[in-house]
Amino acid sequence: MTFSIVGRDPDSRTIGVAIASVFPAVGAVCPYVGDGVAVSSQSWDSGYSYGGPITNMVENDISFPTACETVLSERDGAAGTQLHGIDMDGNSFVYTGEKSKEWAGHSTGPNHTVAGNLLVGEDVIEAMGKTFEQTDGRLEERLLAALEAGESEGGDKRGDNLSAALLTYGPEPKLSRNLRVDDPGNPIDGLHRAYEAAVETDRANEDSDNEAWGENPPDSLNTYEIKY
Repeated sequence: MTFSIVGRDPDSRTIGVAIASVFPAVGAVCPYVGDGVAVSSQSWDSGYSYGGPITNMVENDISFPTACETVLSERDGAAGTQLHGIDMDGNSFVYTGEKSKEWAGHSTGPNHTVAGNLLVGEDVIEAMGKTFEQTDGRLEERLLAALEAGESEGGDKRGDNLSAALLTYGPEPKLSRNLRVDDPGNPIDGLHRAYEAAVETDRANEDSDNEAWGENPPDSLNTYEIKY
């Protein structure tokens, strides 16, 4: 049904999730980020009841693994979920419930975790992790490359995805940090195009602000808040 990667870039202090699914509007349900933590809950049982409490606990100085274990212990449907993520210190957590549909599994690697269910096989997960590790550039670009690699290996066994999303958290607000494509067919390609358009708009906005205001434009022009 769904495959996703959570990653961090310790140099830029950026953390985030890229995800695709045959489930519609996956970006509204599964990925969550907060100040120093990113997590995805997916499969049968997922949503805000996982991501919301976990990010809140981490922001209140509860360790990320402890937060994940606490939430899983309190959810009756935990056997039907996958939960994985990482915090900015590199602490990771991965869980695949026994009722997740095959093929289902997860992996961890340097600065990332990967998970998926109802996939054509383990090669999907392996390709995503390997691609993330071997790709240079911004975190968002590495996450997208990993998502594309998973799809190239076959992705979901049932065929075309219905939605994809990219959600990241970093020191500077950017339009490219919160993107969704809910378009049946090839939403991963659409997500990559949306990312490129958002990056270009971020650059253009900064250039136009500097042109209109001179060398010292008001901070508020380039620090619009992004809804995470």
